Order: sequence, then C-alpha cells, then structure tokens
Amino acid sequence: MKMLLIIYDVDFDDDVMEMLNDLPLAGYTKWDRVLGKGKKSEPKLDDAVWPGYNNAVAVVSDDKSEDKVFAALRRLFKKLGGKGFAVFELPVMRVI
Repeated sequence: MKMLLIIYDVDFDDDVMEMLNDLPLAGYTKWDRVLGKGKKSEPKLDDAVWPGYNNAVAVVSDDKSEDKVFAALRRLFKKLGGKGFAVFELPVMRVI
C-alpha cells in the first residue's frame, strides 16, 4: 500500500476533488488552508506579504489501484501546467 500526499493551490480544489471521486479509493483525508513554501513556488502564508494558501489530501491506495491512481494524478498535474500541484508517495507499512 502507498499513501499519496497531494498538496495543491486552493484554485484547483474542484479539479482534485472531482478526480478523486472518480477513482477506486475507499476514502481520503483533506486539510483546508495549508500554509507553506514549495521547492518550485513562492510561500503561501495567507497574509498581506505572502497571500494565498493550499489544500492537502492524503489517500491510501491498495496495490491493485496504485498505478491507476498515480496515473490519474500525473494527468491532472499536466493538465494544470505543472504548477501549484505536488504529489508525494509514501510507503504504508501498517494500519490500525
């Protein structure tokens, strides 16, 4: 199993959530108003100096759906122009 941590500009929220709802996932965890700075972006701190913020979603995919989920995320990344969207893949060792 893998956990995919998806961090994206709030402007892409509808695109991300629509894509996730079309995939074979049991569920997800979503965080709104995530602040920070990425490797390829300016800080988003939701203040006067660094306006804007991101959202984040964590999904866990089983081995069967893993490739399909990642391929859909890659397509969305390309559709959005490669900016304001990042996916981190982490191994899931155990679940309680």
